Amino acid sequence: MTTSPLPLEQFKRHLHDRYGEVMHLQTHISHVFLAGDSAYKIKKPVNFGFLDFTDRAQRLFFCAEEIRLNRRLAPELYLGVVGLDAAGQITAQADATVEPMIHMRRFDQADRLDHYAQTHGLDDALIDELADQIHQFHQIAAVAPTASHFGTPETVYFPINQNFEQIRGFLTEDTDQNQIDRIEAASEAAFLNLQPTLVGRKQNGHVRECHGDMHLGNIARIQDAVVIFDGIEFNEDFRWSDTASDLAFLLMDLTDRTFFGAARRLLNTYLEASGDYAALPLIRFYQAYRAMVRAKIALFELRPDMTSAEQAAQWSTFRRYATLAENVLTEHNPALWITVGFSGSGKSLAALELVQALGAVRVRSDAQRLRLYPERGDRYSAQANEFIYAQLARIARIGLEAGWPMVVDATFLKGAQRAAFAEIADELACPFHMLFIECAAPTLRRYLRERTAAGKDISEANEEVLEMQLQQLQPLTAAERAYTFRLRCDAPFGGQITDVLASL
Repeated sequence: MTTSPLPLEQFKRHLHDRYGEVMHLQTHISHVFLAGDSAYKIKKPVNFGFLDFTDRAQRLFFCAEEIRLNRRLAPELYLGVVGLDAAGQITAQADATVEPMIHMRRFDQADRLDHYAQTHGLDDALIDELADQIHQFHQIAAVAPTASHFGTPETVYFPINQNFEQIRGFLTEDTDQNQIDRIEAASEAAFLNLQPTLVGRKQNGHVRECHGDMHLGNIARIQDAVVIFDGIEFNEDFRWSDTASDLAFLLMDLTDRTFFGAARRLLNTYLEASGDYAALPLIRFYQAYRAMVRAKIALFELRPDMTSAEQAAQWSTFRRYATLAENVLTEHNPALWITVGFSGSGKSLAALELVQALGAVRVRSDAQRLRLYPERGDRYSAQANEFIYAQLARIARIGLEAGWPMVVDATFLKGAQRAAFAEIADELACPFHMLFIECAAPTLRRYLRERTAAGKDISEANEEVLEMQLQQLQPLTAAERAYTFRLRCDAPFGGQITDVLASL
């Protein structure tokens, strides 16, 4: 065991002599020194149960793992493992005689997304790039072996239960104790309900060697590109997880920081790219787990040398995360919305307004066509059309049963198609609404020509398709008109959707 103190002050002086200004940052498990164009990360010799860095050989092993794992997403940042000798000098090689350190390429801390978001916000292009990068990473991440314990219900619940056990050791106030009791009961109830889903997720290859710690503080915007770094190396069970858990951490963090629109767009963009709508029942469950991880860390970071104000701030952080966990476990408002209208009328834009306003999940028929029918000639047959609507119904049901507002973006020109979705809402006892997009034929043709020229939409509908659609619309029945809202295509949808929701 390594018991001698680390030569941090000597190291800091050497860095200062070489680079000038040195920044020393700390987390509950690491020291990070920023100097010149380099960053050096030293693992603290601590044992929190879920990680054990008390032995130098283990610290060396996990330094090597950190390099291996993070080069998957940020190869340009992770330069290698170096050493820190007893005199505080850097050695090119790390072995048993020196303290191992991660050597990274430094970037401006203002570009870290938790800082960047405060000054620049998080625009749609950045969120879309981030969603695409996470999706691509999840596609290539190693799949957990079937015989492994990774992703089994028992493995999933162990750290959730451990969080509550470790948190209770800090609590002294009845209000905190009672809230933790409620969160634990809700987490256990959700877990028991989700056990078959967890088993199926592993069988279907969704348990992978993920990032494990994906929040804004571990993402940066470097030279106009999104870079995800600092994944979990110290605990396999935290890293080998459902891809839904990986995503849920970032969704939770965005929500905690009140970037609600960004969280909603990220979820929808990721789901549309991956097609993994089967993850919806798990998203809130894992968000609550991730919030409780952050709540626990806030307590772990309490130190005797903190001022009373600093300690109060840590407790405030703990309670904020605990409240977020309780909210995501208990606040469910499922509702089913469908669009009715011709290609080019703006259905997708109207549906996106519901995503932003309600936290709805949008499912687009165009995206499903592209995913299910690689050959364009197969996408628009009567058989394909029937299968697409069945697929949309299946996804809508998954989301509604998990408590999500769902908006299905398709033309819904036929009464039977609309009736099938009304029946789903009736069966699940949730509200059902239709958005009818009114748009004159000349305007539709102009919109289609403009959209085709821009080349930025996944829809392949052209004027020929539109002419067929114009002959196929079956008028709304009197019963349908009772739950239909009419929107104009030539006016901004945001204000119209606000009025719709206000009327409800």
